[in-house]
Amino acid sequence: MERVVTVATFDEAGPAEALKERFCEAGLHAVVVDESSLQSIIYMSRPPHAQMRVRVTEEEVPFAKEKMQEWEKEGMLSAAVRCPQCGSSRIEYPQFSRRILGGSFFALLSAAHLIPREYFCQDCQFTWPDHAAREVDRDALNWPLDSKVP
Repeated sequence: MERVVTVATFDEAGPAEALKERFCEAGLHAVVVDESSLQSIIYMSRPPHAQMRVRVTEEEVPFAKEKMQEWEKEGMLSAAVRCPQCGSSRIEYPQFSRRILGGSFFALLSAAHLIPREYFCQDCQFTWPDHAAREVDRDALNWPLDSKVP
């Protein structure tokens, strides 16, 4: 059995299918894996994020990365979910492991809002929130403008 590796992650099926087709035209054996059900049922994440994964066999990864660098210039990967630290598109959401059943325990804690759901980069292990923190307007002394002084 050949091992497959995720090379790109998307929120939508269209761009993932387009990348898979380009890989197939280049002679690679690519598949698109939809994690929507896994995220919805096991990780209780609605709506799912970064659920469309384009995978190739482990032996084809170097060639796939080379092709992706070429296609990046064409804008082929503009819809890919990317790590803000290293730029990789090998992302998991939520950040819990898919290899052990214990991940579902943390998903339960996340569903109860006891721990946050975050994106996880498989390349550099960086995690970041699924939404940007709201920036507060501040005055010249860095005090929040909307605070009320008694």
